[in-house]
Parts: sequence; structure tokens; C-alpha cells
Amino acid sequence: MLNQNRKNHLVYWISGGLTISFFMSLAGVFFPSESDTQTIIFKIDDLFAISAFACLGSKATSENYDIGAAGFTVLAIAQGLFLAEIDNPGNWNFESSNMAVLFMVPAMLMISYYYVFPKWLRIGGIIAVIPFIILLMIRSSKGFENTLGYEMILFIIYHLIILCWAWIIWRKRNDKS
Repeated sequence: MLNQNRKNHLVYWISGGLTISFFMSLAGVFFPSESDTQTIIFKIDDLFAISAFACLGSKATSENYDIGAAGFTVLAIAQGLFLAEIDNPGNWNFESSNMAVLFMVPAMLMISYYYVFPKWLRIGGIIAVIPFIILLMIRSSKGFENTLGYEMILFIIYHLIILCWAWIIWRKRNDKS
């Protein structure tokens, strides 16, 4: 019984963290770009996401999905780079987010080995990286201007994927494994 309670705590951290991350990301889009308020909201979003990814990595390891666990760890690093991007309101460091995109590619490929998620969601995670790669190419060729609208859309898609992860983890919280 004690072991099951510990597993449930992990589920609360994962599902709660990813859900809060989603809603903070969604709330952040309603504030002026790079404003103090948006920066604080996005920092909270990132902190909850990083914590949830670390817990997902722990959960995947305990379930013997080592490649998936490594993917969640790499995704936590990518999320940390996104956090580093927004270090200073009004002067975000977009180079840091470019590096984060590079980390997302292997992360999502490795997470696709976490068979707890249904196939559609594992494939969706891989597909969700494609707009980030396009953003990286746009930024590499045209600079950082005029990508804000595109960024908001692709982060909402990404957060919808992780919200689905939260739902699957929550739904399976009482499964015996």
C-alpha cells in the first residue's frame, strides 16, 4: 500500500505539473511579448514542465522504459534551455531556444519508445517537433523578427501534446504495474 501511495504522488506531480504548465503557457500568450508579466508566467510554466519531465523520467525508469526515460531527461534539458531564453524581460535570448529545439528532436524520438502512451500520441510528439525545426530554419535564415505569432502556435501544439501525456498518466494511475 505504501508503494502505491508513492506511485500516486508521482502521478500527481506529473499530471499536475504538466497541466499547470499548459495553463501557464496559455495564459502567457495574453500578455505583451517579452513583458515582465509574460516572462514570469512563462518561467512558472517552464519550472512546472521541467519538474514534471523529471518525474516522468523517474516513472519511465521504474517501468523499465529506459530509452523513454532518457527522452524525458533530454526534454527537461530542452525545457531548461527554453527557460534560459526568457532570462531577462524585454531582452530574451533566442539563441538559447534554438539550442533547445536541437535537444527536442532526440528527446521526442526517445519518448516514442515509452509505450505507456498510445501510438497516436507518440507519433504526435514526433510530429510536434517539426514546427520547431521550421522555426529554427526561419530564425537561421531571417533572424528573430516576426516569428512571435508562429512561436505561440507551435508552443500551444507542444503543450497540447504534453497535456495529453498528463491525461494518459492520470488515467492509468490505478493500473497495477
